[in-house]
Amino acid sequence: MSDQIAKLTAALAESERKRVAEQQSMSETVQQIKEQVMNLAGRPTTSAPDDTDNESDEDDYVDLTP
Repeated sequence: MSDQIAKLTAALAESERKRVAEQQSMSETVQQIKEQVMNLAGRPTTSAPDDTDNESDEDDYVDLTP
């Protein structure tokens, strides 16, 4: 009986060790994603050039092809 308890205790300890390692890995991944998002958020965005041709906006779009 005590051999069985020892095996179950060892299995429980190993399971807990794996869970903690997986949680640590997930935390690192989440931190990397947060850093990437912050880097993207800090980049300046480019805007479309000003429409200075003084013509209607219809020529600014491509018609659908049949």
